Amino acid sequence: MLVALLVLFAGWSCCQAQSQKTIPLTLSVPGPRNSVSIPLELAVRARLDSAEGIALRLRFVDGGGVAIQDLVTRNADFAVFGLPAAMHDNLREDRLVALAAIDDLPLYTLMVRADLRNQVRRIEDLKGRVIGVHSNSLTGKTTSHQVADLVFRRHGMLPENVRYVAAGQSWNTQSSAFISRSVDASMCDEPYGTRLAMEKLAFRLFSTGNADDIRDTPGSGFLRASLITRRVEVTQNPESARRMVSIVKRALAWIGSHSAEELADSLQMPADGERQSFLEVARSFPRQYSKDGRFSTRQLRETEAFFRASSPDLPGVRNYSVDSMIVDRWAGRKP
Repeated sequence: MLVALLVLFAGWSCCQAQSQKTIPLTLSVPGPRNSVSIPLELAVRARLDSAEGIALRLRFVDGGGVAIQDLVTRNADFAVFGLPAAMHDNLREDRLVALAAIDDLPLYTLMVRADLRNQVRRIEDLKGRVIGVHSNSLTGKTTSHQVADLVFRRHGMLPENVRYVAAGQSWNTQSSAFISRSVDASMCDEPYGTRLAMEKLAFRLFSTGNADDIRDTPGSGFLRASLITRRVEVTQNPESARRMVSIVKRALAWIGSHSAEELADSLQMPADGERQSFLEVARSFPRQYSKDGRFSTRQLRETEAFFRASSPDLPGVRNYSVDSMIVDRWAGRKP
């Protein structure tokens, strides 16, 4: 009897060890140190991934388009980028799903090169000029590209009235684009927009965080940053998906229960323009991040409205339902 119990205990212990085995995963995310990547950088810094049995490696890229390619080519297991960009990709092939909401308030800022202040006073004045977006390709559109298209359309311009170029999604690439004058303006992330203004490289012309700017903009409350993976990944590796959602929820709870200063300290931000701009944006937009990672039905409807308004001529866009790519079994839903 004793021998049988020992064998049973050994088997149980083995199963427990296997179930708690650390899983190495790669997550592709634009950054570093932009609003999209910060929750994931926190998760690694604070070892929130270890608490879920995950060894998370962050792969920083220059935009959602690159993150999509990382997923498709299996260079990454998961990714975080704009949900509308994933919707755009799914119109060509239904292969991506969203597992958790990370943003609550999308923050995009149209920054114009400082030396053009006397020439560009209105959005219409950008006609014929070079506009930076995060990444640029013929087959896919980043969310910044979609926001730019929508803003220009709302001001009587067509996408072909400007020339889009890739300006990346990090401080180095964004600031370099302005310093080198390779762009006249850029639809960029925060806190980069604020830092560009602080360092007098560019001035703000439009912001999704400004109520006056978005008053007549359809779907302005869309869901931006989301945890994305391949549809097949959920079927084949549901435990990895569950743990990744738990990591996101832990990170969002940490952010919601700590000050912006504590978050900056945790990320070891130096006392320079990077920290100053981050703190200014965090104080100005306290509801930037989701509190719990749950999908909001209201926000998803806003996302559909934004998607349709930004790409009205895209085949299939009017009938595409974002719910078809939402997997909420771990993150949950709310109104």
